[in-house]
Amino acid sequence: MEILDATLPQRVERNNPRVVKKPVSKFKSKKVKHRGTGIKINSPVFNILKPPNP
Repeated sequence: MEILDATLPQRVERNNPRVVKKPVSKFKSKKVKHRGTGIKINSPVFNILKPPNP
């Protein structure tokens, strides 16, 4: 019997596959009420008027 003649069994799916671990901060995440709304408000526009010449 040759090695190439034998068929391999189906691989078993892993419950906990090895994955790249994400870095975790030691600080707590911000609360939802402290997060911004994502809406940017335009800053006010100031027009400088020249005084009339006397």
